[in-house]
Amino acid sequence: MNNLLEKISTDSTFMVIGAISIVILIFVLLMVVVSSMRIKNYKYKYVNTKIDNQEKETLISELQNELEAIKIKNAKNEQELQYFAQTKEKLLKTENAFEELNKSTNALELLQKETATKLENTLMSLDKLTKEHDAIKLKLESIQEDNNKMHVNNARLLMKLESESRVASEMEKRTK
Repeated sequence: MNNLLEKISTDSTFMVIGAISIVILIFVLLMVVVSSMRIKNYKYKYVNTKIDNQEKETLISELQNELEAIKIKNAKNEQELQYFAQTKEKLLKTENAFEELNKSTNALELLQKETATKLENTLMSLDKLTKEHDAIKLKLESIQEDNNKMHVNNARLLMKLESESRVASEMEKRTK
């Protein structure tokens, strides 16, 4: 080793090569140290980021659960609001129908009173007309009986006339 040191100290090329080797070695060591520090730093950052990400994931999960609960509640509220609007609309229609029904009921009551009066008048007229009808019916029956008697009498007279005209025509035939 002493030989080697003497040789290096006497020869300047070896010295430059040795110096360059030492500089390269120091540079490599420096790079290794810096890299290891960076790796260590990145490792801490990675661990911290991983922990932060886990915390954020749990927070996001909680927020998503809250959001789902709020969405469900919102949908329920919207459904209730829609049901309320439908009920309100139905109530307005029912009120309008009730008012129209009251108006038509009043009109129908008035019409019923008028109709009842007309019915009474019509019933009185019917009684009067029924009595007149019965009287006319009796007259008609009497007239029909008289008419039938006259038809029978006319038929007898017609037969008698025909028989006399036959007799007269037979006599005329004999006289000729």
